[in-house]
Amino acid sequence: MATSSNFEFDEKCSASVISGRSGTNHQEILTLKPEFARELSQDGLTPLHIASAKGHVEIVRELLKVGHDLSVLRGKDGRTALHYAATKGRIQVLKELISTCPECLKEVTTCDETAIHLAVKCNQIEAAKFLMEEIKRIGMMEIVNWKDKDGNAILHLAVFRKQPEIISLLTGHVAIVTGVEMNSKNASGFTPKDVLDFNLHSGGDYRDFTILEKFQQARALKSREIAINSDSPPTEVAKKPSLPLSSSNLWREIMKEIEESSVATQNALMVVAVLIATVTYQATLSPPSGYWSAETRRFQFPINNVDHRKTLLPGEAIMSGDHEVFAVFTIFNGLGFFASMAMISLITSGFPLRAGLRLAILSMTATYVISVVYMSPTDVKTINIVVALVSLLVLVELARFMTWLLKKLGIPVRRTRRRRGCEGGGDHPRV
Repeated sequence: MATSSNFEFDEKCSASVISGRSGTNHQEILTLKPEFARELSQDGLTPLHIASAKGHVEIVRELLKVGHDLSVLRGKDGRTALHYAATKGRIQVLKELISTCPECLKEVTTCDETAIHLAVKCNQIEAAKFLMEEIKRIGMMEIVNWKDKDGNAILHLAVFRKQPEIISLLTGHVAIVTGVEMNSKNASGFTPKDVLDFNLHSGGDYRDFTILEKFQQARALKSREIAINSDSPPTEVAKKPSLPLSSSNLWREIMKEIEESSVATQNALMVVAVLIATVTYQATLSPPSGYWSAETRRFQFPINNVDHRKTLLPGEAIMSGDHEVFAVFTIFNGLGFFASMAMISLITSGFPLRAGLRLAILSMTATYVISVVYMSPTDVKTINIVVALVSLLVLVELARFMTWLLKKLGIPVRRTRRRRGCEGGGDHPRV
């Protein structure tokens, strides 16, 4: 049972640590009772834990004079002073602790988190960068491949938290040479690039595209790509070079080609596709020879061949009087338009607000089809059928867009929660 003197020491030292006052008060307490530096408070914290979290470097330095083993003394959730300094981004404290005991970098929490795991989880970018530099300097690069209780390495967490600065340190040439595992899988079987793919499909931003470019340069792979590579030995590929691609394999190859291209190439391709779509769409609005005017009476198209002679109605293209020429023009123009729209759809597959963009692309395609049918020599019944079909497709896509929009407005979505104690940013002891 603790004596009253113990409580007096506890109150004096705790108040001094929290306030950040160094000097006589600490020195007197540690001189009279040095073992107090190793005692845990009711919250499971030592004075060094509190001083590290608060960023009181001078107090940390004085406490470490009692013994270097204090830097690896565990508190609540198995966290050391280095862990608390990392979660709060106290770089000067990190320097002091690592210089005193470099081995503290290898200490993990009850959830198998290292200090750099916690820095990344808590978005302490500068602290994480400093820890990476120290790990390289000391020669402990194996730490960057260590996984927490959920199987996440630092690279998984940095991708999920959208931290391109950390990704740069983990995907550069030096990092790869020193053994950073680019394609390690977590407990769910996801590689870091799988996590990035999830971010992009959930509404990625410029940070995700920066990370994507770095992954392309480092040749990072998704889990399914690793499985395909392992299931397809070079000997089998050599024996069967001309096997036809299935629809799923074709889609995979197209997406792979897009992902492997640089951002600059994708931007150039997007500009070309938009230009082609604009020109081909404009060709339906202003076809060669124009439209037959509504103010004019029915017109006998002057063609030498009687078999091709046709009476034009207001709103029809004058070119439609020559069936063959009009058919060739419509087919080639349609190929250009639909191919360019497909390219735009593929390139923007990972863009934010994808649901709205998909609705816009489908609506524009529908108006193109209706325009071509309307200016063609077709009867009213055919026009009505085409309009009804494309309208149905647009309405289906509109329903999907409204569902997405309602979710964004706050309709709760049931998700599996992770255990709170194993998250870097939650349930921290009050320090």
